[in-house]
Amino acid sequence: MPDLALVRVGVDGEGPSREEAYQAASATAAAVDQVIGEYAAAIDRVTTAALSVQPKTRWRKGETQRTGWQAARLSVVEISDTSQVGALISALAGAGANIGGLSWKVAPANQSHALARLRAGQDARARAEQYAQALGVDLGRVAWAAEPGLRSADRMDWMSPAAAGGRLMSPGAAEEPINVVPEEIMIQAALEVAYQLSTDTQKR
Repeated sequence: MPDLALVRVGVDGEGPSREEAYQAASATAAAVDQVIGEYAAAIDRVTTAALSVQPKTRWRKGETQRTGWQAARLSVVEISDTSQVGALISALAGAGANIGGLSWKVAPANQSHALARLRAGQDARARAEQYAQALGVDLGRVAWAAEPGLRSADRMDWMSPAAAGGRLMSPGAAEEPINVVPEEIMIQAALEVAYQLSTDTQKR
């Protein structure tokens, strides 16, 4: 089961000028940050992913017309107490935040990763022994071992969490939290190993 949840939290504000749009967004951000502070014990980290102040426009009579300004901030909240995810999302939405996505992951320090790597090494050894037996040779020492991509230009991401896209909840949510159930995550580890093979007369 995952031990971390990542939630994308957005705040925005509109106004006829840059300053008023920024102030409107700042007021909502302050309320959202207060909620984050109240749930500090359940949160591992908060990262600001984007901050913008830009004009709002519309297309009318063949030309673009400015209708005002919009300011926005996007943050990623990393929750280490997964039992608090539902309550925190509800509180954030009630404070005026837009909840843009939820994803689950297993922390890098979780022992499941070590177990997966251990089993990958054991599997590599077992497969090599089977091939050596089929070829009628003895399995020698390890020549090299590496995770995929470390010995070539290929890059592979074996543990990227699947993110749920789209808006989950708009501002002003009810006080009753939505039940949030984490999904199981499969931890994968891949290992490439080269062994020396030996016969009665030579090694190669």
